[in-house]
Amino acid sequence: MSFDIFGKALRVLMPALCAALLLPACAAKETEEVPVGMTIMVNLRDVHRCSRISPEITVAEAPNGTDYFDVRLVEFTGDSQELFLGGGTWNNDGSGTIPEGGLTRHYRGPCPPSGQIKDFAFVVSAMNKGSMQPLAVRLHRFSQE
Repeated sequence: MSFDIFGKALRVLMPALCAALLLPACAAKETEEVPVGMTIMVNLRDVHRCSRISPEITVAEAPNGTDYFDVRLVEFTGDSQELFLGGGTWNNDGSGTIPEGGLTRHYRGPCPPSGQIKDFAFVVSAMNKGSMQPLAVRLHRFSQE
C-alpha cells in the first residue's frame, strides 16, 4: 500500500518538478547577440556582378594564429540549400585586406537572372595551418537583383 501512495505522489509531483527545472531555460534571452571578434567588410561594386573578379574584402580583428583566410561565395536557393559559387584562400599578411581579384578558386560573382532577387553570402573563415577547424567564421549576407 505504501508503494501505491508513493507511485501516485510521483505521478503528481513529476510534472511539477520537470516544469520547475525547465522554467529557467524558457526565461533566457531571445535576442541574438552580435559576435565579438573578427569582422569582415566586402566592397562589392557593379564590376563584380557576373564577373570572375572578386571584390576587396577587409578582415578586422582576426584571431591570433590565423595563417590564412578561406573565402567562399554561396547563393542561398529556395530549397534551403547553398550553391557554391567559388572562392579561394588568401595568406594572412597582417594587412587585413584580401585584394580585388584575389579569389581564384573557380570564382564567379553573383549573377541572378534578370528580374529576380537572389540571396548570397561571402563566408570568411580564419584558418590555422595546423588545424582543419576554423578559428573564426563570419558571413557577409546580401541580396542582388
